[in-house]
Amino acid sequence: MHQPDCIVLKVTDLTVHLGGREILSDIDLTVRSGEFLGLIGPNGGGKTTLLRTLLGLVPAAPGCIAWSPGECRPPRIGYVPQRTQTDPTYPLSARAVLLQGATCHNKGPAEGRLAAKDRAEDLLKRVGLERQAAEPFVHLSGGQQRRLLLARALLRAPDALLLDEPTTGVDMEGQEQFCTLLQELGAEGITVILVSHDLPLITGRADRIACLNRTLHWDGRAKDLDPSKVRHAYARELTRYEITRSDAPFRERCQ
Repeated sequence: MHQPDCIVLKVTDLTVHLGGREILSDIDLTVRSGEFLGLIGPNGGGKTTLLRTLLGLVPAAPGCIAWSPGECRPPRIGYVPQRTQTDPTYPLSARAVLLQGATCHNKGPAEGRLAAKDRAEDLLKRVGLERQAAEPFVHLSGGQQRRLLLARALLRAPDALLLDEPTTGVDMEGQEQFCTLLQELGAEGITVILVSHDLPLITGRADRIACLNRTLHWDGRAKDLDPSKVRHAYARELTRYEITRSDAPFRERCQ
């Protein structure tokens, strides 16, 4: 259940080493319930490593990661990884891939399996894929596949969603549809942490932005993001979108 003004995640002095290299250094980050946080930064800046560390897949030393510190109950967490190559002979339907997200769809009490199937059908409708439910997953477009994987992450009713560049390779319409879904989930109290390289899209949709390149170079409201304060961490991407005028609002320069 959504708990307003509750801190869902608190990261303190987080440092990560992999293969003898320091990947992340002195990360401090606080995320509240229902917040939509956009995580931006250059390639190799540690964004995926941060998500994997938050999930407990990568050890953090030193530092502290506290999910729901204080009186808030521990959240259920959903995860949508980066897009990976799919075997063209992959036989499962869209519905079957979605049901992989349920722990009880092939076992457990009958009522549990039925409830999972009912929720799966509801989620197919919500992401606009009820008509494609029986189609092979590999026949779906990139945008449809990403929406289906989002639905799978939602199947167990998570309190927080971590998404790693879920719209990469998706056309603009598909990106807009996906981010609209994320905004709706945030309005329902689900915390969203989204890694994205698309500055105009993410600054127009997220509540807050955190800019990461080994350490945090910016953490604040999306509408307040000032390119001059993240240019040294994100110069190539800022140039790509021709963000050069220091006298215009950031979002205006991203359009």
